[in-house]
Amino acid sequence: MNANDIPLDNIQNLFNELQKQTNDATIANFTQLASLQQQRATRLAGAEARLKATLGENHPQVIGLREAASFANQLQQNLQTTVTRTQRRPQVKPGEWVVFGTVIDAQGNPVSGVRVRIFDRDYVYDDLLGDIETDEFGDFAVIYHQCDFADIIEKKPDLYIRVNDKQGNEVYSSQDSIRYHAGQAEFFEIVLPYT
Repeated sequence: MNANDIPLDNIQNLFNELQKQTNDATIANFTQLASLQQQRATRLAGAEARLKATLGENHPQVIGLREAASFANQLQQNLQTTVTRTQRRPQVKPGEWVVFGTVIDAQGNPVSGVRVRIFDRDYVYDDLLGDIETDEFGDFAVIYHQCDFADIIEKKPDLYIRVNDKQGNEVYSSQDSIRYHAGQAEFFEIVLPYT
């Protein structure tokens, strides 16, 4: 049996299973790292408290331990955020297409609660493939199907995005820079000039 004899569905199923295993392993590794950082932060804070009792609050060693504990806490929070975002990452099944990404402001901060709408540009009428609000990390994901955009001529979507703020005002559009013949999974990082 050569590679050409393997049904496409089998290859897609194997790919999806590999993707799930990779995702699960990533989550497990980051969860373990976050737990280790929390333990480290607790030990450092304990050492700081003991040393502070004998050396005083402003001693350089006490300050160094306080800063190290703060850094370990921040690292633990960042790792936990990565776990949460990885768990929310869309898992695309056979026959599904996805547009996902993040919305940030000009300073690189996530923008939550804005409405992201995904369109397929057509000659007559543009298809709305889906819309969703960004989460607290500014992330969004819309899953759609080939029947949502395909026709006799079109086999792949020509994507653009519109973003509306919480009051419904359009604050971003990529209609002038369409992503032609988009793939089954497309990532967009959207930078808003203001929020």
